[in-house]
Amino acid sequence: MEETMKFAIAFLAACCAALVPSCVIADDNPVEQLVVTAARTPLSINALGSAVTVITRDTIERRQARYVSDLLRTVPGFAVSQSGVAGSQTQVRVRGAEANHVLVLIDGARANDPATGDEFRWEFLSTANVERIEIVRGPQSAIWGSDALAGVVNIITRSGGTLLDAYVESGSRDTLNSGVNASIGDASWNIGIGIDRLATDGFNIARTGDERDDSDATTGSLNASLDLHESFGIRFAARTVDAWSQYDGIDFFDTGLPTDSDFALDTSQNYAQVATTLGATNARVRHHLGARYSDTDNRNIVDGIEDTRSLSDRLSLAYQADIRLGRDLLSLALERETTNFTQRGPVEFGDPNQQQEQDVSSAAAEFFGHVGDRVTWVASARYDDHEHFDDALTGRLSIAWNRTESHTLRAAIGTGHKNPTFIEMFGYFPGQFRSNPDLQPEESTSYEVGIEQRLADSLEMHLTVFRQDLENEIDGFVFDPQTFEFTAENLAGSSTREGVEASLHWLVYDALSINASYTYVDANSENIREVRRPLHSGSVDIDYGFLDGRARIALVADYGGTRTDTFFPPWPNPPETVILSNYWVVDLAARVQLTPQLALFGRVGNLLDTRYEQVLGYRTQGRAAYVGVRATFGDGAPN
Repeated sequence: MEETMKFAIAFLAACCAALVPSCVIADDNPVEQLVVTAARTPLSINALGSAVTVITRDTIERRQARYVSDLLRTVPGFAVSQSGVAGSQTQVRVRGAEANHVLVLIDGARANDPATGDEFRWEFLSTANVERIEIVRGPQSAIWGSDALAGVVNIITRSGGTLLDAYVESGSRDTLNSGVNASIGDASWNIGIGIDRLATDGFNIARTGDERDDSDATTGSLNASLDLHESFGIRFAARTVDAWSQYDGIDFFDTGLPTDSDFALDTSQNYAQVATTLGATNARVRHHLGARYSDTDNRNIVDGIEDTRSLSDRLSLAYQADIRLGRDLLSLALERETTNFTQRGPVEFGDPNQQQEQDVSSAAAEFFGHVGDRVTWVASARYDDHEHFDDALTGRLSIAWNRTESHTLRAAIGTGHKNPTFIEMFGYFPGQFRSNPDLQPEESTSYEVGIEQRLADSLEMHLTVFRQDLENEIDGFVFDPQTFEFTAENLAGSSTREGVEASLHWLVYDALSINASYTYVDANSENIREVRRPLHSGSVDIDYGFLDGRARIALVADYGGTRTDTFFPPWPNPPETVILSNYWVVDLAARVQLTPQLALFGRVGNLLDTRYEQVLGYRTQGRAAYVGVRATFGDGAPN
């Protein structure tokens, strides 16, 4: 471990006097929370040995974040890279892992896109209909299978109660954001719908030129629930996204950097799921049945004409039985997943047109147990039978020891795996990329330890130390000098990711609170630092309320440390490793509740007009201001 890391651990230990994997970004007066993502059944956050972060609706509205990825920038262990402005490709990496090592769920349904390398399309996920975000760091393959090698983010949408909520916001670069959410029902049934749209003219993201890169995204959602009996209920959810974004291509001949281009991405995403539960909450045995379907369609537009296209669809069927054994709980599950991948494009020096399919059958078991009154533990195991690869067996063990009501020790160890993507195995882009069907899955073993310290009701301090060892890492940018194309290969050596996550929540007094986080990540592959992973990152979030709580101001400062990236200069020059500078980005948001139903809000993004790049050659947005109004009636209206 480097001297920098040793210093960081010593400094944070001295300041925080606590190690913990759990960070809760919630209301100023948090209560015990149930987390549905860190195990196969909902568990109290105090019973979990895993690293968990919860972001509530209160935080979303206080910070006025319009994209979920903007909220993730302040989460310990997370690094966000955006190739330009709103709507541009956005990648999220956890603890130094790859962007497709993070599983994203929407209301528990897998949402990663097989047609785009198993990454989730963060640039199209708005916060308009999001009620809560649960984040679990560390390998979760023993619970969720492939894609969960580094962590899981579960987006839980708004539902329940009787509500009518509408807003409109306008601002810089002809940005217009509007939406409405409505729900009706009672304790036994509920129906909710939501629609929102965010459009902006954007600005030129290349270092040269003056072409604006615009984007828009429209999202619709439907949720319904029906409890016919205390031991029988049905849930249904559907979501659709229609998005458009312009982007700049690379000038491979003169500069090797982005240049003004008439390129665009037209995307549609559809998700639907139905689930039923048999058995009352306190029944000895409860049965859960679920079916989930998703499809995506990504069209690349060049000079106004469709050039290439990638599509996917996925059908998942699942059964789970929860068996109560006194205070303990045993869960047994069976799953079956079928995924289809389709690629379309012009036939030039080869034919990219193809259709592929893969099936995975899985069995999982999990035990939640107690040792006395203060120790809880969760042991999970999963067996995946994949038609293209060897069978995979993954496991995870986590322990939480609540030594006192103000002091908790946590620890976890787990294994994970990530199957090669369809693009890596079968994708073909003439003159650019040639796939490798002989790739093997990536495998990892991870460890983490921590302590949580609470002082009275006003101060919480957390710190986590973690390490992940990765084998068979897939490098998707291996240059073949014979064909002058890139391909994907498993690396022979091992890769490591180790570091520290720290956070602090301080309720200075009733109207003022401060949240702070810091992350140190040393991610190396064959002793070479991984690209786009800052060594140091952190944030400070200050919230102040006044006018008897009717007005709030939030100031968020996000720090991104130096990071490496790869520059591919024009041929015949070899690739180069470059350093991207560190930066501070400050956002300011304010909200005034004019009446119990009507609120006025405004925000300034990048208040200091900082110039920085998270991806080489792609400029990020400068200072921008927005103002809007929101009307809320029913259960969601402020008291």
